[in-house]
Amino acid sequence: MKKHIPNILTLCNLLSGCTGVVFAVRGYFSAVLLCLLISELFDFSDGFFARLLGAYSEIGKELDSLADLVSFGLAPSVSLFSLYSIAHPEIPLLRWFPFLITAASALRLAKFNLDTRQSTSFLGLATSGCALLLTPLCVYSFYTDGFLHILMHTVWFIPVLTVVFSLLLVCEFPMFSLKKMTGLLKAFIVGSVVLVAACLIREIKGPWYVTVSLCLVLILTYYLVLNIAAVKRQ
Repeated sequence: MKKHIPNILTLCNLLSGCTGVVFAVRGYFSAVLLCLLISELFDFSDGFFARLLGAYSEIGKELDSLADLVSFGLAPSVSLFSLYSIAHPEIPLLRWFPFLITAASALRLAKFNLDTRQSTSFLGLATSGCALLLTPLCVYSFYTDGFLHILMHTVWFIPVLTVVFSLLLVCEFPMFSLKKMTGLLKAFIVGSVVLVAACLIREIKGPWYVTVSLCLVLILTYYLVLNIAAVKRQ
């Protein structure tokens, strides 16, 4: 039975992603964020238990990619689609741009399954990292009325954001990965703790999804900046 445990966890990731898509269609962005966090938990758990139990399989590898495509590719795309539809119902064409994220995620996952160069680091932005930035960005901008709200509700910002992240998903840009302990990892952890603490102090009176989304946006932005700085040093 132990060989089925990782696959069951992967299917839980898929089901959580499907639930997130339904909430995204209905505009319940706080629920989408919760589904994303649950999917991330199951995505980490299936790999952890596969290593712990020695239960690797080819079907598990393919199933993991299919689940990730829904949870971290389709769900963020639908969230951006719904947010743009709410902000600009009079512009039907541009609202479809976010589905480029789904297409780019599918290509990125297919390449990852065949690419032996990504055993200790990533080439291109991971689909889970992309989802962890775009979905909280939707949540925070929807439930607040500050700078991010204004920016995300401009006509061209979401289409341009979609194109940029689609390119990051499929490019050969070296990305930091938790698979390998490096000095960059230490900087990432320290910076993340500082950002989380700062955001919790600032948003302690706000809803949990506003606080969590702001923390994730800042942490993932910090993560991308570290990658760019590391590449420049090389």
